[in-house]
Amino acid sequence: MRSFRRSLTALGVAAMLPTLVFAAVAIFYFLRAEGRRVEMQTLGRSQIVMSLTDAQLRGDLAALNILASSVYFESQNWGEFYPRLARVRSNNPHWATILIFDVENSTQILDLRHALTAPKQRPLPGGGSLDEIRQAGGPVIGNITRSEDTLVYIYVPVIREQVVRYVIVGALRPQVFQDILTSQMPRDAIAAVVDRTGSFVARNIHFAERVGTPATQYVRAAIAKGPQGLYRGRTYEGLENYTAYYTSAFSGWSAHVAVPSSLIDTPTTWSFVVAGLAALGSVALGILLTVLVLRDMAERRQADEALRLSQRMEAIGQLTGGIAHDFNNLLTAILGNLDMVRRRLDGDERLQRLADNALEGARRGAKLASRLLAFSRTQRMTIGPVDLEKLLGSMKSLLQQSVGPTTIVDVDIEPAARLVMSDANQLELALLNLAVNARDAMPHGGSVSISARVVADPQVSRGTTRTVVDLAVADVGSGMTEEVRARAIEPFFTTKPVGQGTGLGLSQVYGVVRESGGSMYIESETGRGTTVHLLLRRAEETAREGPVRDEEQATSEPPPVRRERDICVLVVDDDRLVRRFVVDSLRDIGYRTLEADGGGTALAMLDTATIDVLVVDFAMPGMNGAEVARAVKDRQPHAATLLISGYADSAAIDAAVQGARLLRKPFNAEELAAAIAELLPR
Repeated sequence: MRSFRRSLTALGVAAMLPTLVFAAVAIFYFLRAEGRRVEMQTLGRSQIVMSLTDAQLRGDLAALNILASSVYFESQNWGEFYPRLARVRSNNPHWATILIFDVENSTQILDLRHALTAPKQRPLPGGGSLDEIRQAGGPVIGNITRSEDTLVYIYVPVIREQVVRYVIVGALRPQVFQDILTSQMPRDAIAAVVDRTGSFVARNIHFAERVGTPATQYVRAAIAKGPQGLYRGRTYEGLENYTAYYTSAFSGWSAHVAVPSSLIDTPTTWSFVVAGLAALGSVALGILLTVLVLRDMAERRQADEALRLSQRMEAIGQLTGGIAHDFNNLLTAILGNLDMVRRRLDGDERLQRLADNALEGARRGAKLASRLLAFSRTQRMTIGPVDLEKLLGSMKSLLQQSVGPTTIVDVDIEPAARLVMSDANQLELALLNLAVNARDAMPHGGSVSISARVVADPQVSRGTTRTVVDLAVADVGSGMTEEVRARAIEPFFTTKPVGQGTGLGLSQVYGVVRESGGSMYIESETGRGTTVHLLLRRAEETAREGPVRDEEQATSEPPPVRRERDICVLVVDDDRLVRRFVVDSLRDIGYRTLEADGGGTALAMLDTATIDVLVVDFAMPGMNGAEVARAVKDRQPHAATLLISGYADSAAIDAAVQGARLLRKPFNAEELAAAIAELLPR
C-alpha cells in the first residue's frame, strides 16, 4: 500500500511538473514572441520603405538609361538634344536638372538649369568620381549633397566601344523620398532614410532641418556592421529607442525605423521573471519527484538487467537456430549417403558395422540439432503422444551431466502415466530447465526426483471424472517463500544473482505446458524443497491423433512405392550434397529425375519438360521454395509438391505454401520415398 501511495504521489507530481513547465514556457515564449513581433514588424517597415525607395531610383535610372542610348552622343548635336532633355525633365517634376559630362575632355557639356553654352571645365556634382563610374561599368547611386540646393545625384555612363565616353547626371529632389517615408510610417514613429555616408536623405520629423546632415553615431555604427539588424540608440530628440534598419544592396542606402525601448524591453524582462519563477518551482517539484523515483530504481535496475540477459539469450537462440539449420543440411547428406552405402555392403560385416556406427553418430547429431532448434524456440510445437519412459531414458545422461556429480537423479514413471500429449523436444527442454533449477537450489548436492502418476484433473467441474498425468520434478533444496512462489512463473523474475539466471526458465516451462493443453502449479516450503507439478493430458484419450513419438527408434518400413519409369521428379536445392543425395535416392527407386540449383534454373526446365512431383528446399537464395512451388503450380497445376527443409519455423512454411507436404531434414531414402509415395495417386 505504501508503494502504491508513493506511486500515486509521484504520478501527481509528475503530472504537475510538465503542466507548470508548459505554462511557464508558454508565457515565456508569448512574452518573447511579443517583443520579437515588435522587432519583426519594425524591420518589415524598414524593408518596405527601402523597397519603395529602390523602386523610385530604378525608375529614374531607367529613364536616364534611355537617354544614354540616344544617337545624339554620336552626332554631338547638343543643340537639338537640349530641348529633348528639357521635355524629359518636365515629365519628372522631382528632377531638378540633367547634366552631361564629356569624360575624355573632363568638361561639362550642358546643365538644364542654364542655357546651352560652350563646354566648361567642371567636376562632377555631388562628389561623383569618374574612377568609381568606370570601375562600376554601370549606373552609380550617389549621395545627398547640401549646398545651394539639397539634391541626390545619380550617374549613368554612356559607353561606346566599351569605353565610358560621357556621363549623364540626374539631380533628384529628396522630397520624393520624404513622401515615400511619411506614407509608410505612423505618426508616433521616428524613421529616416540615409545614404551610404550616413547622411539623411529623408526623415519623417524635422525633415527640412535634418536633410543632408549626418545622422547620429548609432546610425553610422549600425550600417557599418551589416546589411540589416536591430540596434539600441538615442535620437536627436533624446528618445531612447530600438531601431530596425535595412540596407539596400542596390543603392547602398538604408532605412531606419525606431520604436520606444519599452515595447521590446518590457516583454523581455517579464519573460525572464516568469522563467526564473518557473525554474524555482520546477526544481522544487523535480527534487520531490526524484526522491520518490529513487526508491523504485532498485527494482527497475533489476528488471533492466533481466531484460539485457533475455536479449542476450534471444541472440544466442537465433544463433543456435541458424547453426542447427545448416547442420540439418549437412546431416541430410551424411545420413542419406551412409544409408545408401550400408545397403550396398551385403556380406561385408565389418564394413557394415562401421557404416552402422557412423549412422548412429549421425542420428545423434540430428537429435542434437533438434535440441538446438528447440532451444532457439523458433520451431512450432507439434503436439502428439510422448512416451515419458523412453524420453527420460534417452535424456538421462544429459540430465546427470546438467545437475553434476553431487546430485542424484531418480526417475519413477507409473505404467499408466507413461504416455502424455505434448511436444517431445519442448517437454525435454522443460524438464532440463526444472532439473537445472533444482540443482541451483541445492548448492551442496542432493537428489532430484522425477515422477509421473495418474491423478484426477483439478480443472474439471465436480461430478465429472477425467484424469491427467502429474509429471512432478522435486528437489530437497532451500525452497521458496510464499512471495517468491507466487511470482515464480513471471517472465524475468529470478532470485539468482546477476549473470546466473534470466528468469525465463519457469516461464518457458509454463508456456510448454499450456501449449500442450495442460496446467502447472508449484509446491514449496522454505528449507524443505520444491516440487513443480506439470499436469498433462493422457495420450490414451486421443490415441488416434498420431503414433507415439520415439526419438531413438529406427524408421519403419515405407509403404509400397510406385516405380514407374514414366514418373518425373524435379529436385531443386541450392546445397549440392543434399541435391545429389536426393537425386541418387530417387533414381535408385526408379524415378526419372531432373535437378536444379535454384528457382530460375528449375522454371527454365519446365519450358521443355513435364514433371509429376516437385521436391524443393524451402530456404534458398533468390527464390525460396514457396515461391518456386507457386510458380511451378501456375505452369503445371497437376504437379505435386514436397517441401524439404531444415528451417525451424513451421508456421512460416505453412503460411508460405498451404497444403504442401513437408519433409524435415535430416531424412533418409526410405522417408523420402514414403513422402513421395503419399503424393502420387494410387
